[in-house]
Amino acid sequence: MDMDERNKALAERRRAIMEGDFNPGYTPEHTPPAEARLVNAAEYAAYQLGQINRNLARLVDHLTKAK
Repeated sequence: MDMDERNKALAERRRAIMEGDFNPGYTPEHTPPAEARLVNAAEYAAYQLGQINRNLARLVDHLTKAK
């Protein structure tokens, strides 16, 4: 697997994780530092807000065209 294929696979995996429900999957034995948990939650929230924004824009566009 070359570097482009690897990066593409990682991007697809990350997208699949972000599109699912938020589940950090931490166990008490393997909890990352607070900063890492905050970054993970912030990235997830930002991705979800971006999805909401895009969907609302499409909805507004559709409703505007329907008039």
